[in-house]
Amino acid sequence: MLAALRGLQLFALWLIATMAGVWLIALPRAIAPTELPALALDPGEVREQVRQDTELAKTAPSTDNAKALWDHYVKWGEAELQVLEMRAPTEQRRRRMRRAQEAVVAESGPRAGNAMRARALLKFEAALEGEVPRAELKGLLGVYPHVLAQHLLTRDGIELGPHFVVRTLFKARWNRLCDLPPETDLSPVERRAYFGWMGLHAANLSVRERREALIRYAAAGGAEAEQALGVLAFVDQDYAHAAASFERAYARTSNLRLRNYLRGAHVAAGQLSGAEAANAAQSADADN
Repeated sequence: MLAALRGLQLFALWLIATMAGVWLIALPRAIAPTELPALALDPGEVREQVRQDTELAKTAPSTDNAKALWDHYVKWGEAELQVLEMRAPTEQRRRRMRRAQEAVVAESGPRAGNAMRARALLKFEAALEGEVPRAELKGLLGVYPHVLAQHLLTRDGIELGPHFVVRTLFKARWNRLCDLPPETDLSPVERRAYFGWMGLHAANLSVRERREALIRYAAAGGAEAEQALGVLAFVDQDYAHAAASFERAYARTSNLRLRNYLRGAHVAAGQLSGAEAANAAQSADADN
């Protein structure tokens, strides 16, 4: 009987503590919004994109123009690793790559350029599995491993982010070498992967660059983009835009964390306004 009573008392204490915790969580508070959401991609869309790339790579042409395009790509990768490279040769190689890409498309159709890119992507995947001769790696990869590390996708060769993002950035690299915008002919899930990683996780970029990437991420249907824009605006001390982003995000989900982030942005904006008013008053007194 005594044991049962003690058990009932412990349960009552646990219930009270739980209710108090829930009450504390539900209590409106002003929290500094500094935590970004993580990139989330639909697994089904990712699998379908990988399948499409595999099939597309099989259609890559083997014409002289296609071989010339691949040769330009390999030579570019080898040259990237040379130290103290001059700007002029880089621009010349970019023009050659663009002309080679245009020649392939003109000869073999619009899909042919993307098929060549898909074939390069599959060879990159093979390189990660150790299936490409070491002598070919410089031309295939160039400085791409350094790019991955710079954007915090890898550390000491270990992938830190989704492998699909690594694949997508490889496509974006091909586009850049062909003097095209990095997002050219990327699918919606790839655009979310590319811009989402740049905005949410690539801390090496400036806040302005990351905010611009998140705008593109949102346009591609990226999840929690408004919340992320609010966090980056807050970090950039742009409290008015931070509050506006959190208001839009909270209106969609009524998430308690977003409510508290919104209060935090409003508090910061109010403190800034108060400080500006005080500074203005001090300046006026000094003038008098």
